[in-house]
Amino acid sequence: MKEENSIHKNTMELTIFKAAEELFVEKGYNGTSTTEIAAKAGCNQALVHYYYRTKANLFNIILKSKINYMISIFNYMDNRDLSFIENLTIAIEMHFDALVKDKRLPMFVFNEVRNNSELVDVVRDVFNSNVSVMFRKLEIVLQEEIKAKRIRKVSAFDLVVTISSLNMFVFLAFPVIDYILNLDEKGVNDLIQERKKDIVRTVINSLRP
Repeated sequence: MKEENSIHKNTMELTIFKAAEELFVEKGYNGTSTTEIAAKAGCNQALVHYYYRTKANLFNIILKSKINYMISIFNYMDNRDLSFIENLTIAIEMHFDALVKDKRLPMFVFNEVRNNSELVDVVRDVFNSNVSVMFRKLEIVLQEEIKAKRIRKVSAFDLVVTISSLNMFVFLAFPVIDYILNLDEKGVNDLIQERKKDIVRTVINSLRP
């Protein structure tokens, strides 16, 4: 019986998380209420507060999870079985593909951080807890490549910002591009995949010594 209760608890907690995630991305923090979250999750408001205490806390957990996931992709760049360029290509493509699955994510993060100054602290916490470690690991790899004169001098921060900026811009601009070009589904997919290839080429070419 205890095991069944535990499974039910975990399932409901995840259901609330997923419901809130959809609503926050679609409507933003201010446009979403705990009543809506509960209704979408198929439970009452009391359960939302039981698992996550407050709407703000739930939102912060979701925002952190999304930022952490996007950043964690760059940890794959220290795979010693592959060359630096192979690792770099995989990291760029994985980051891009993650955005393809969640096209609204860049605009969501941009809007929420811009409209709520308190969220800057949430983003800073993520960077302090996880990003600094990832940057240190990547910096070691980069210094080896620079020393071997296979790439120009570049910092881990600059490289990650460049990749993230190029990838995210595609999806920040996507609504406008889609409206102007009026492409069908295949056209949209072809355009997106071509941009991914171009970004990989652009980043790799920018690192040439």
